[in-house]
Amino acid sequence: MSQIVPPSFLFQYALPMVRIDQLPGRAGSPLRLPPSASVMLPAQLNAAELPWSLRAAWNSEGLGFEVRVRRKQIPPAGRWSSPTSSDRVLILLDTRPTAGVQRATEFCSLLTVLPLDDDQDEQPSARFIEIAQQRTQKLAQDPRRCRVETVLSSDGYQLSVWIPGSQLPGFAELAETRALGLYVVIEDAELGQLPMSVGGDFPLAWNPSIWTRMELTDES
Repeated sequence: MSQIVPPSFLFQYALPMVRIDQLPGRAGSPLRLPPSASVMLPAQLNAAELPWSLRAAWNSEGLGFEVRVRRKQIPPAGRWSSPTSSDRVLILLDTRPTAGVQRATEFCSLLTVLPLDDDQDEQPSARFIEIAQQRTQKLAQDPRRCRVETVLSSDGYQLSVWIPGSQLPGFAELAETRALGLYVVIEDAELGQLPMSVGGDFPLAWNPSIWTRMELTDES
């Protein structure tokens, strides 16, 4: 019998996000986040084993993420002219997470990354995408300031993403608020949609109350 409500939706989460001051490191290299940066994926409650994993870290300069995707038979592919049919990773962020707020505020951002962009000589590329129903976004965001690196493997890929704090509205206050809303979704032509918790039946793209709360720690 199918489940009407995914188990992961029944709980609220507050997960630790470690601090690593050495990030982002040398240009052109993956972030290489340590095991201590591993993030528990609530979607684990919905499936026996997930084909992907997530690591995340922060410091006073920005946010770093590593997404590892496995069980693939073919490499990722995509182009911005047809993003919905491309292999892509969506990173949704809220620097002012507030319980019960169901509409993206000016502190919310959506960075979409193509692990391999067919129009960029199969190099990764990223774009900030407007969030539906979002209140006015006052910060001009430049995806060229972000660092994205993809390393292919025999069964998938590892994507590293560094987002400078200058590209995130409200980032300057994170050292005091110590809280961040985060939601990561992988959309893969081969594996389907792989959400951090619940998937496409929920308004996850514009409702920050569904996103996971990350508690920023000073531990590395």
